[in-house]
Amino acid sequence: MNEEISFWILSAIAVLGALVAVRKRNLIHGVFALLVFFAGLSGLFLLLLAEFIAAVQVLVYIGAVGVLLLFAIMLTERVAGDDDRRMLSRGWSWGLLAAAAVFVVLLLRPIQQLPSQDAAQPIKPSVEALGHKLINPYVVTLEVLALLLTAALIGAVTAAQGLRMPKEEDSPE
Repeated sequence: MNEEISFWILSAIAVLGALVAVRKRNLIHGVFALLVFFAGLSGLFLLLLAEFIAAVQVLVYIGAVGVLLLFAIMLTERVAGDDDRRMLSRGWSWGLLAAAAVFVVLLLRPIQQLPSQDAAQPIKPSVEALGHKLINPYVVTLEVLALLLTAALIGAVTAAQGLRMPKEEDSPE
């Protein structure tokens, strides 16, 4: 019973965080609401006994992505959104219809049976094996991606600073 109550509380936190993140006009408040969503999602992973994914969620999304978003917003001059813009776009009804259709399709699809445990070999999960599966084939790609992201961050900082004009020095005449 406690797990069910925890599920509903964490689900409500995640959904409310996502809704607030989308609806806020102030970007800083939106990012903090997004971080609340990520925290709720991490709690849901803990309920699923996926501790590694919950830890990655906290470290990568709440830690790295959240800080990166806040850093990028702080580099821009405009934090608050337009007060005169409409809260609903013209195509919101089509988006709602598409989301409802996807929801109905997911509800009505048949649940597939898992293969029997007799034929399957027992799996011994470990963080080391997961790391090797994730990193080994993609080491070079990961390194190139890290280099490109670093270059993009340096470019964003340079673009945000703008062109610095040299100050005219007053020369005594």
